[in-house]
Amino acid sequence: MLRILTKDMLETDRRAFDAMFRARAVVFRDRLGWQVDVRDQWERDRYDEVEDPVYLVTQRPSGTLTGSLRLLPTTGATMLKSEFRHFFDQPIDVDSPTTWECTRFCVHPSAGHIAQSRAVATELLSGLCALALGAGIENIVGVYDGAMVGVYRRLGWRPTPLARSLPEIGKLYVGLWDVTGDNCRTLRTNLARLLNQTSSRPGRALVDGGMR
Repeated sequence: MLRILTKDMLETDRRAFDAMFRARAVVFRDRLGWQVDVRDQWERDRYDEVEDPVYLVTQRPSGTLTGSLRLLPTTGATMLKSEFRHFFDQPIDVDSPTTWECTRFCVHPSAGHIAQSRAVATELLSGLCALALGAGIENIVGVYDGAMVGVYRRLGWRPTPLARSLPEIGKLYVGLWDVTGDNCRTLRTNLARLLNQTSSRPGRALVDGGMR
C-alpha cells in the first residue's frame, strides 16, 4: 500500500515518520556510509525540517513501512542546487514547476528478501510515476549511483543522464525520469509480476538506496 506524508502530519502520524527517519539512518549512514546527520536515531536534514517536502511511503497492512522517498519542487531549495552542486563540472540548471527532485529513495530493512525488496522499490517508483502524472509533473530529477543503472532498467523506469560527477567524487549521475502514461503502465505490470514472486524467493536484500 502507498501513502503520502507531508510535514504537517509529523505529530499526528509520528509512528510513520519515526519508522522512515530511523530506516534512513540505518540505510544511508550505517549500510552505505554516507555523511548524513543522525540525531536521536533519525536521519533528517534541512529539507525535512525547513522546506515542505512530500514523502511517498510503502506500507504493509500491519502498518510496517517498507520504503520511502522524498520529493521537492525544483522551483525552491533542492539538494541539486546546493549539496550536490560541487559534484559536477558543469552547472545543472533544473528549475521548473513541472520538474520535481527526488531524494532519499530508500528500501527499508523491513522490506525483506531480494524479491520483496525489488517489489518495494518498484512500488515506490510506480507510485512516484502515478503521483507525478496525476499532478501534472512531467519529469523527476535525481542524483544516482552508476550501480543503479541496471536496477532501474530491470524495474522498468530508466533515467536519461544529464551529467556525470567529477572523477574524485565517484560514479554519480544527474538523471531525468520522464513521467508518461507508458512508463506508469510498465511499472504497474512489472510490480504485479514481482508481487507474484515474493512468497517463494528467500535471500538477501536487493536495494539499499537509490536516488540520493
